[in-house]
Amino acid sequence: MNFLFIGLGSIGQRHLRNLYKISKNDKIYAYRRKFSTPSLNNKNKKINIDLIKKYKINLIKSLSNLKKYKINAAFICTPSSKHAEEIIQLAKQNINFFVEKPICTSKKDLKKIKNLMKNKKIITMVGYQLKFNPIINFLKKKLIKIEKNLNFVQINHGESLKNFHPYENYKISYASNKKLGGGVILTQIHEFDYMRYLFKNFRVKKLLGINLKLSNLKIDVEDTVSSVFCLENSYKKIICNINLNYYENPKNRTIKLILNNGVIVADLNKNLIHQNINGKKSKIKFRFQKNEIFLKEISYFYNCIKNKIKPDFNYSILNDFKTVDLSLKLKSY
Repeated sequence: MNFLFIGLGSIGQRHLRNLYKISKNDKIYAYRRKFSTPSLNNKNKKINIDLIKKYKINLIKSLSNLKKYKINAAFICTPSSKHAEEIIQLAKQNINFFVEKPICTSKKDLKKIKNLMKNKKIITMVGYQLKFNPIINFLKKKLIKIEKNLNFVQINHGESLKNFHPYENYKISYASNKKLGGGVILTQIHEFDYMRYLFKNFRVKKLLGINLKLSNLKIDVEDTVSSVFCLENSYKKIICNINLNYYENPKNRTIKLILNNGVIVADLNKNLIHQNINGKKSKIKFRFQKNEIFLKEISYFYNCIKNKIKPDFNYSILNDFKTVDLSLKLKSY
């Protein structure tokens, strides 16, 4: 098959490496505006290889008239502010695509994409790899049993922006710059996405929040957000509090479920779940490497393209419209 990479920064290179693990027989094309990111390994450390030679990449100069390359699917891995433009270019040419989150950074672009995708039959997927994390899927199954006992959810994700990409100055990162679609809300949109994934049978009834620039980081976007969602269905209400920041060190990524009869805490950095139910304590250790969930994600997309089947709705761009809409509302507060 023929695959196109739009952008080969850290995440683009990760997807390229994983695609190569799945199959070494595919033809790779790439469109790059800049060549500023060095060759990297799975730990985002510089390595001394020539990406173009190693993966036999064919560079192209334009995203127009892609039919001549017979592209089976494209990977959009550029800064967030470019995603909408590239989604539109690919969709108009009826090219299947995998796009990194977020799909766009403005309500105007969200409306354009919604209208364009209404009648499209192409295969799409959005890069929310945490849906392939065994801890998240353990909690999803667990919630079926404990949902009626659950009252409050606290989700925290704090991490130093300076450690995101060790190979570059954080000040030039897309996550740091308003013009590139940065800010902690859209950069760490994963937490809003998996909240909706875990509580698929609930709707967001109310949303409250505040976002500010509080730290001494030299950036022009928000680095702190605290949000409260009232989740509701026909028989239950749950409060979910999501807190994000760009400066917590050591990093913290946890999900706390507070029930009538106990507490469950998932640590996404340590791959651990602690449970204290009715006074009985237990611990579950999950053994997997970070790249495994990315590999599962790309394998899933690859099989969809190979077999010409649409992904589960949870993974498609159509499902992501609601997540992005909620995030943009929060960003406006």
